[in-house]
Amino acid sequence: MAQNESSIFHLELIRQKNLSEQETNILYAFAYGMQPATPETAAGAAYQLDCLCPPLEQRHECNDYIWMVWSIMLNIARSPDVTSEVHMRLVSIVESLRQIAKGDLEFGIHRRVWGDLPMLPICIDAFFSDPTTDPEEEFTPKSAQIWRNFNSFAARCLRAGIAGPYTLVMHVLRSALEEELDTVSEVGIVECRVQVACEWIFHDAKLLLLWAQENIGYVDVPVEDSACYIEGGTLYHGPSTMCLRQWGFWLARFEELGKEESNLSEETRKAALEAAETMTTIERRVANTLSE
Repeated sequence: MAQNESSIFHLELIRQKNLSEQETNILYAFAYGMQPATPETAAGAAYQLDCLCPPLEQRHECNDYIWMVWSIMLNIARSPDVTSEVHMRLVSIVESLRQIAKGDLEFGIHRRVWGDLPMLPICIDAFFSDPTTDPEEEFTPKSAQIWRNFNSFAARCLRAGIAGPYTLVMHVLRSALEEELDTVSEVGIVECRVQVACEWIFHDAKLLLLWAQENIGYVDVPVEDSACYIEGGTLYHGPSTMCLRQWGFWLARFEELGKEESNLSEETRKAALEAAETMTTIERRVANTLSE
């Protein structure tokens, strides 16, 4: 087994799986796209994943296969020992896969394979498991790292336009910035929430700001408006939608969490200040673009 193949085969969450032959072949396809890190290897991995897919006429088998592809990809991405380089290669592979026009398939609604990346958002939701807010999830250093890696990869996917909507990022930012952290008994949980929120800002600050600008003028958004309504946390008292007021609130909170008085670790305070600086920089860039 080549080094680029063994690297993802040896990831902790992959080693724990009893892989079927089909799952192993999918993993080999992803491994092909790891090294060298070139567009050609990403395209080659995507080609292999497409070739392994059953004919679209075999609808159930095809559904199962596509779900299996995303599940394996997400287990690679959230493994506690994964690297950012692997995340970037996975995104490149999915971007290449999306360029392959295999045909159309019904997934409850009409979807293109692979152009619409069918079932990927649903699979991401299925892997949503926040150990900092879910009482049924045990919070440990390992579960915290898995959660951080999952969010880091999801943030990269959102930035690349291969995943959405914004449900996950809004949950993360609300729990870290819009809730009273002093009431959380375990310091590690607070640290994890803030660090994960910073990940989203580092990758997706521009997307969030542009989204906020689209909603200028929104004040009273009814709960029934599922496309725009976003419930805020207990500390935030602005409109119930993504808006510039919420953006400004997040920026101020990151600055506050970056101070020594927050009692967070130096690493987390530094990340919070970097997130605030990222938001400020993006504001300037977007403002300059609009004025040109």
